[in-house]
Amino acid sequence: MTLEKFRILHSTLVEHYQFIEAHLEGIYAAVSNKDFFEALKDVEKDGLGGILRDIQRLERQKSIDVLTDEECEQLKELFVQRNFWCHSCYFEMVFDRQTGGPAKVRDVQQLIEDMKTAEQWRELLFEKKISLMREKIDKKKKANDADLA
Repeated sequence: MTLEKFRILHSTLVEHYQFIEAHLEGIYAAVSNKDFFEALKDVEKDGLGGILRDIQRLERQKSIDVLTDEECEQLKELFVQRNFWCHSCYFEMVFDRQTGGPAKVRDVQQLIEDMKTAEQWRELLFEKKISLMREKIDKKKKANDADLA
């Protein structure tokens, strides 16, 4: 793999991680009792682990299930992989002098595997976020309709 190809795949992976973070923030905001945008401000400076803990806290407070225990554990593993790819892959990986890309086949395989996993999480969390936002909008609409009645 050339360095250019590696950088394209790496950039795509980081994009998935950024959307995962945004979707988790949206899930938190949709589950909170606050205005959506005010709730986003609550977590805008939190790391992924902090946002996940905030979601779990809201789940306990409201006795709801947004993410299963297994999903939370898998997300924690994903966060470890994210930290590697975002903060240290260029320092820890060996790069081929001729191609400029990763020298070890295992590193390329790991990149591709992690990209597929991140893409699946991105899609799953997007669907959860949209579903929760629709529920929040429907509740607000019902409350407004009741006030008008």
